Amino acid sequence: MARWPFPRKKTPTPATEPTGSSAPALEKSTQASAVHTFSSEQVAALLASTQLGAGTTGSFNPLPRIEPMVAFGPGMPLLPTAFDPVNPDTGRTPPRFSEYPVSVNLPGITDRLVPWKVLRDSAEVGLPRRCIEIRKSHVVSLDWAIVISKDAIAHAQAANPSAPRAEIEADLRRALGPEIARCTAFWSRPDPGQDEEWPDWIAKLLEEHLVLDAIAIYPRRTRGGDLYAMEIVDGSTIKVLRDHRGGKPLPPNPAYQQLLWGFPRGEYTADTDDDKNILNPYNDDTLIYKRRNVRSFTPYGFSAVEQCLTDLDVWLQRRNWIRSEYTDGTVPTGFLKMSSDAVGWTPAQVREYETAINDMWSGQHADRHRMRMLPPGIDLATNSDVAERYKPEYDLFLIRLLSSHFGVTLPELNFTEPGGLGSTGYHEGQAEVQERSSTLPDYRWLQKLITSISHRHLRMAPQLEFRILGLEDEDDAAADAVAQERVQWGRTTLNEDRDLRGLPRYPFPEADMPMLMTQRGVVFLEGAARLAPAGETVGPVQAPPATDADGNGVIDRFEDPDALAGDDGSAQEDGARGQAVKTELAAYRRWARRNPRPSRPFTFSTVTKADAPDLQGAPVVFADGGEPDPKAGSPAVWPGWGRDTTTAAAWAPRITQALAGALDWDALAAAWITHTHLAKTDDWDLAQASGWLTGQGIDLNPVITDLVLGLRTEGWAIGSAAATAAVAGESTATFNWTPGDEAAATRTLTATSRHDLAAHQAQAASQAREIATSRLRRIAQALAGTKNTGTTASQLADELRTATADAPWARALALTELLHGQSAATTSIYQGAGVSNVQWTCEDEPCTACLDNEDAGSLQLGQAFPSGVTAPPLHPSCRCSLLPA
Repeated sequence: MARWPFPRKKTPTPATEPTGSSAPALEKSTQASAVHTFSSEQVAALLASTQLGAGTTGSFNPLPRIEPMVAFGPGMPLLPTAFDPVNPDTGRTPPRFSEYPVSVNLPGITDRLVPWKVLRDSAEVGLPRRCIEIRKSHVVSLDWAIVISKDAIAHAQAANPSAPRAEIEADLRRALGPEIARCTAFWSRPDPGQDEEWPDWIAKLLEEHLVLDAIAIYPRRTRGGDLYAMEIVDGSTIKVLRDHRGGKPLPPNPAYQQLLWGFPRGEYTADTDDDKNILNPYNDDTLIYKRRNVRSFTPYGFSAVEQCLTDLDVWLQRRNWIRSEYTDGTVPTGFLKMSSDAVGWTPAQVREYETAINDMWSGQHADRHRMRMLPPGIDLATNSDVAERYKPEYDLFLIRLLSSHFGVTLPELNFTEPGGLGSTGYHEGQAEVQERSSTLPDYRWLQKLITSISHRHLRMAPQLEFRILGLEDEDDAAADAVAQERVQWGRTTLNEDRDLRGLPRYPFPEADMPMLMTQRGVVFLEGAARLAPAGETVGPVQAPPATDADGNGVIDRFEDPDALAGDDGSAQEDGARGQAVKTELAAYRRWARRNPRPSRPFTFSTVTKADAPDLQGAPVVFADGGEPDPKAGSPAVWPGWGRDTTTAAAWAPRITQALAGALDWDALAAAWITHTHLAKTDDWDLAQASGWLTGQGIDLNPVITDLVLGLRTEGWAIGSAAATAAVAGESTATFNWTPGDEAAATRTLTATSRHDLAAHQAQAASQAREIATSRLRRIAQALAGTKNTGTTASQLADELRTATADAPWARALALTELLHGQSAATTSIYQGAGVSNVQWTCEDEPCTACLDNEDAGSLQLGQAFPSGVTAPPLHPSCRCSLLPA
């Protein structure tokens, strides 16, 4: 019995049979459905039977009609009737795939428009045969291999993110080495019974694909159940059967028959069920049937030969016409015109003369060149369009039409384009078009076909795939070009691009900042509007040039720090220390160039007085204890340091718990795996997974927004207390609430500060949506990464929880959002206190960009620092702060 595609209810509703005159009418209507013609009495009987049996098992349950009846309205649709089995849960039937012919499964009945023999015969004609052989040579000449898929590598890297990618690939190759060798040995000789190695076997498969688009493969097994050969069967002998819906019958029902001499020779089931699982891998009644061009109204494909039949007919007719020039008689290149002197000729005399003169010239090449005397009154008139019909451009046009169906260019057929100059470039362009439109799509289709067959019948490990070598270079080049375009114009960041590729993220903050890559350098979008007035070109931030600080007209060694290192030999030591001295002096040069009048000294950790004697008296602190310039300032302390990290540590567990309970991860994972099985494909990308999540109504924005607003609130309270202490000149502040209690923190704020906080929260809500979108993208990456890996629903649910609420990300989110609120509160307090100038103060191993901001010294409140921002944080987890200058 065929498997019922719907779940049945535990308590079935008793069926009600139609009674009275409705039963015969229903029988008549069912018989009449074959020709799709109904009389008014039959329609009435159908409506009556449907209404009588509405809601009962076995009868059709139509959708409700609630549209109001209005004048000149569209009319009420007829009630449908149940031709097919009714789903007992809904009382309705699923749609049929197509309106197939009646009794289509019977021998001798088919819905093919073109017989198989016509396609076989057409493929043997000269030009189509040449195109087919060229397409076959494209694939046969390429190397192939069984390799580890990118998805398997990405999945392994996600399971062990700390391990290098090269080490992960090496471990996978060692573990899967025997499996790779076994599968490679099989595909090197896929049909040993016919003594067919890979080139012979793939050439036969491509012949069936290009001529019939009906690839029939019989998996022949040994008595022990192992796969022995993949035998390619003549696709023209296979009849595709249909179930009652017009689709492929599922096992154990026969899906295919082999018809020999019009009689069914054998029956075969499909190799997989609707979940792509092999029901009985040792069953000899299994057949693999594939089409390249799949269409909804027919179970058969649409081959290149079938597509070219119309153009082929025109080309053959022209060839026959040219052949008739030399075999069937004279071509009427001219006519004999009768003048007025020959008016007395009767029709019989004219026909007799035509027969006589054509008999003399027909097929006699020598006689055509002899002089002939024409009777009086007859003149020769030539046909002016004869030369046009013999021009080669028309033949090339027909050849182009034919070869285009096979994706073959004229140079591959040993024809050249007329026109001389520029033809080489034209041919190269045509080759690129052919590569994109036919060659690469066919290669990828073959890769997926062989990979699918290997997984199902050869029991190849799910981490492996069949790959035609050489295609990855084309794919990588195209992917690199797209990625460069997106990063160059700020649509994605470097780390977002590396996330898409499954590579580890860069640790520096610039990798998370959108940028523009111009000819003058890199411009970060954040704060770019402050770098130049409207209408002017924004360029990269440049270091200030050396200045003549003492006004003597000469930039001396101290004023030009580039001259500090190496010229006197003081820093030319050998070994690691000498290199460290050079590196630290180079860092000092950059710092001194940006700070002609520094507010604090530069502290060396390696350089001593002996290493740089020219820096005596400069605002520096040497590693051996040299004193700085007394005019140089001393490092300042932000009163909020320490409280920020303590509060972030209290919030991090709350973030992970909130996100872990935000969704039913087990149900989501099960729904995704079911969706991928029903969709009949393993090829899911990030965009498709994101679209599926959106369709499921998955939204993390409410949870993320609550967390961000709470963090910003407590960060605002920390910033208010710390900034107030900093204005008073104190290095410590008092925080009268427990870390993590944002409600208590809010009570410490003044009315004015609460008003400013409310305005800040409106901006924070929009930024929270961006964070929620990023987390949703991370979920989509985990979903898309499950293809071909055999991940169970439980494993996928755990991956989704980890991907959404991992502890390092939660700590970074907590600290960053706290610092956003702290920085906004600091600016608000300074504005209220009348602080005009501020200085950037670094803490906790700052990055180079933050040090550059600190080295900028005192700037007006609201003025952009060298990095382009007006206040911290510059990057995630940036603990820098602003102090009154």
